Amino acid sequence: MVFLRDHAKLHSGQSILINGASGSVGAQAVQLARHFGADITAVCSGAGAELVTRLGADRVVDYTRTDFTKEGRTYDVIFDVAGASSYGRCRRLLKPGGRYLTTVPSLAIMVQAPWTAVVGNRRAVIAFTGLRPAAAKAKDLALVKELAEAGRIVAVVDQTIPLVRIADAYRHLDRQGKRGTTVLDLP
Repeated sequence: MVFLRDHAKLHSGQSILINGASGSVGAQAVQLARHFGADITAVCSGAGAELVTRLGADRVVDYTRTDFTKEGRTYDVIFDVAGASSYGRCRRLLKPGGRYLTTVPSLAIMVQAPWTAVVGNRRAVIAFTGLRPAAAKAKDLALVKELAEAGRIVAVVDQTIPLVRIADAYRHLDRQGKRGTTVLDLP
């Protein structure tokens, strides 16, 4: 929520590309982008296409067949939840005033974020949302609860694994093309 609302400043009528759309963060990002009224392009494997379409994506790009950076489309926001691309690769895909967000800290984004804040009209953004005050987090959780109770967002669980098989959970997470969240079942 914080990434899309506060850092991307996403609103109705804007276009967003979500790279890693069928994973745990991506599946929620698709639903929240739909809530904000954006036109959504979801990048995931072909196996995740039905899921992201059901969650609200207007268009799906199968990264195993198509490099979204070579399609010639532009976006107001690119949210790289997978950390599989970079601002450098995506900059030319951003409309003037556009923002590239990532959840994956790297030296490159740590340099690009402050630099693009003062130079040019396309921004590289990284946010450390866990560092916000508890009251702000509580307010956001209340909104997420409200959206979930209204059926506007749903939890997407890929699989549930018992704690004794935690190594299997990590192997599963390392695979490309997972859909939703892997949940650990604690005895």
